[in-house]
Amino acid sequence: MILAPAALAQVETPTETTNTTVEQGAVVDVPEPAVEIVPEAPAEAQPAWTFRYLVPTSLVIALLVVVGSIVAYFLKVVRTRYRLIQ
Repeated sequence: MILAPAALAQVETPTETTNTTVEQGAVVDVPEPAVEIVPEAPAEAQPAWTFRYLVPTSLVIALLVVVGSIVAYFLKVVRTRYRLIQ
C-alpha cells in the first residue's frame, strides 16, 4: 500500500502508557485503565410501602377516633348535665 506524504502526516500512532510493576521478581507491564471507575456510595434504602402508607394512615385514623370520642362525650354527657330553665 502506497500512502501519500499528506496522508502519512494525518495518521497518528496510538501511544499507550504502561505501568511497570514487579511481582515476585518478574516485571509485568500493566496498561492504564481506559475509564477510571469511581466507587459510589450505596444508595439509601427506601422504607417499605407499609411504613410509608400504613403508619400515616393509622395515625390519622387514631386522631379521628380521639376527636370523635371527645365530640361524643360532649354530646352525651356534658350537654345533658345542664338544662336551661325558662
